[in-house]
Amino acid sequence: MKNLSLRLIACALALTFAAPLAGCEKKTEPEPVVSDSVATVGEPEPEPEEDTDIGEHKDYDKEDAECYESGSIIVAEQDGKKRGMEAYTMTLGSGCLEFYASELNEQKNTVSPKVKMYSMIVPTACELYCPANERYLIDSQEEIIQSVKEMLIGVQQVDVLPTLRNHNAEDIYYRTDSRWTPLGAYYAGKVFAKAAGVPYADISEYNKTAPKEYVGDLTALSGDQAYLDFKEQPDEFSFYAPTVKYTTNYYDDEFTFASTDKFYEENEEDLQSGYYKGGFYCLRIDTKVDNGRKLLLVKDEYGTVLPTFFTSSFSQIYVVSYDYLSANLMEMIDEFGITDVLYLMNTYTVTDTRVYSLETLRTQATHGSLKDGAPDNDSDSDSDSDSDKKKGSDSDSSDSDEKDPNEIEYIYDVGINNQIGIVESSDEDNGASDYDNENTGYDDGAGGGIYDDYSYDDGNDYEYDYDE
Repeated sequence: MKNLSLRLIACALALTFAAPLAGCEKKTEPEPVVSDSVATVGEPEPEPEEDTDIGEHKDYDKEDAECYESGSIIVAEQDGKKRGMEAYTMTLGSGCLEFYASELNEQKNTVSPKVKMYSMIVPTACELYCPANERYLIDSQEEIIQSVKEMLIGVQQVDVLPTLRNHNAEDIYYRTDSRWTPLGAYYAGKVFAKAAGVPYADISEYNKTAPKEYVGDLTALSGDQAYLDFKEQPDEFSFYAPTVKYTTNYYDDEFTFASTDKFYEENEEDLQSGYYKGGFYCLRIDTKVDNGRKLLLVKDEYGTVLPTFFTSSFSQIYVVSYDYLSANLMEMIDEFGITDVLYLMNTYTVTDTRVYSLETLRTQATHGSLKDGAPDNDSDSDSDSDSDKKKGSDSDSSDSDEKDPNEIEYIYDVGINNQIGIVESSDEDNGASDYDNENTGYDDGAGGGIYDDYSYDDGNDYEYDYDE
């Protein structure tokens, strides 16, 4: 009992002397909290944004599947259906990828610093769907996309591969065609809209047309067995029509106004050609959006379907194909007050010599006056009231687009390596471009071959002729 009393007295004395000693110690301030995204001292790090874009996903690339090779196509049995995909390989040391990045950097340095420039490289289907037992046949497109990102300076990379992977169990790529579906383009457009800081309408706000049976261009690249399999199990083709009002203006390759017409009009013989007359025109789309943002989309065949999904995002949307424009792209950006430029290319395009066309866009001369001659529209031309317009006609030009009789007309002689020579025209057809392609043709980049005279005839009584 005595020992217990002594211990209690000792503890009391220790507490008595400890309190003033503690007050003499140097006070230390708490370490500041620094976020990777916002360097704010003394504030807690904000909670990360929740990823609400949860899609239907399957690890097709990690699972074996029953496959066969047909021509240049891998055909895999997945989800009870045959899926065709091009076996993507890249020619190492070609320099195309480096050229793509350096050219975009050069264009960014050429335009006003206020213009925002973006690069979206879209993977082809095999990156998402090639089974594990066949992946030795292909190169990694993810590595290609990431290598471009590291080379870009001042140009923002829009990485859509993670989102597409997240939705790969949905119909985002055709099984019988080399391209993605409108649904795949929708998801990619959503990623870009977030990067650009513009609104983006939900897919529920579009009217999806009744699906049609569709067999795509892989039949031309494959053998007999794949052809029969694709015919037996066709894709479904649908167009997502915006419910907002917008107007689509058509231009020739020199960006001379031609007509106002629908963005998409179904062609039962060739469903893909319903996109603005086969996708071989330049466009300006006017919307009801009042934010002053003007998008210029420079695209390959993957970008054809995308513009409709930006009708709730930008006031105006200009669309040009990277290999079909004779006007100077830098002048267009300045003349039309473009605020955002999006390069949308698939991995085949950026790793092929076709990508050298981008330099031509920057350096070629615009002959005559670069002027957007489209009328001021009330964003109503995609209503039913325009269904009686003659498709593909250039006779719909407004009266305000009349030519000055004293103005010099030009014809363009496109020869080897896309070099353009100019001669004065004596034609009386208001100087529309007259192509002499004795040494060249047009390659659509989708395995369709070379179309001489810059015309395309799909054998179904629909002809797209660029010798106007």
